[in-house]
Amino acid sequence: MKYSENTIIIKEYLNAFRKYAKDGIVDMDVCRKHRFNFQIHRLEEIVSAWEGVIPAHRQSQFLITLIKKGTGEKTIGHFNFPIQKNILFVVPPRVPHSSKYRSLDCSGFMLSFDMAFFLQQFFPRYLIADKRIFKKSVRPFVVLTNEQTEELSAIFEGLLEEYNRQFANKDEMIAVKVLELLIQCERWFTGTALYQNTERYSEIIESFNELILAHFSKEKSVRFYANSLHVHPNYLNFLMKKYTGVTAKQAIADHIVLEAKGLLCSPLLNIKEISYRLGFTTPGSFSSFFRKMSGMSPSEFRRQMRHL
Repeated sequence: MKYSENTIIIKEYLNAFRKYAKDGIVDMDVCRKHRFNFQIHRLEEIVSAWEGVIPAHRQSQFLITLIKKGTGEKTIGHFNFPIQKNILFVVPPRVPHSSKYRSLDCSGFMLSFDMAFFLQQFFPRYLIADKRIFKKSVRPFVVLTNEQTEELSAIFEGLLEEYNRQFANKDEMIAVKVLELLIQCERWFTGTALYQNTERYSEIIESFNELILAHFSKEKSVRFYANSLHVHPNYLNFLMKKYTGVTAKQAIADHIVLEAKGLLCSPLLNIKEISYRLGFTTPGSFSSFFRKMSGMSPSEFRRQMRHL
């Protein structure tokens, strides 16, 4: 579906979260009834409808969110960071992410789209797929100035106007405005000191992240992933440290923890079931791993989540 009423989209996501969040990270490509090629929302509508909690989920869409006002915590892949005023974050396709807002008093915008929307407008694929902000090997957020936030807000407002009204050449104008948004985001991301001191993203790291997603429950050794990528484990670690600041082993562990936290939010799965689903031989080995990584036991984390 190219365009749908926002209330319909929000309700469909909410129904999927209610039905499947108990099973762990929700795969929206599977759990949604419809596929939405493009959607744009005011953040306050989303946060209010979902009561401040957006469970861990993944989908085959690009996501851009601008927070003008709000507080909370955000997880994108193995990155964790606070939700705050003027923060811009992006989520590449199929990367798990979740949000917890401390208050429903927030404002901003959320935009998501898939590649099919742009291909329908005969835009070259590289204009979207090659944007560095959507590479899994780079930090997915940046804090903007007030002026930058207002500049992006104006683009979002223009997108909302096009989305909600039936102008001539609506599809083309939306596509152009999204490209304008992406180019501006790319400039501000790459303008930070973090990005000025790094080279282009690594295709090996991109492939490594894809492999983790496919094999994390069965393969936890750096050597397996290095062999799959036809590189030496030491070289893979070198690239990871260079582009992400963490080792390959840490990246694998971070993803397992992310999956574990999603599963622990399900009241229907016990620790033993979660342990085996994540590829641990015993519940004890999973508990030791989780405590080492998160500073608390799986049971303590579960109790904490119930009180949020």
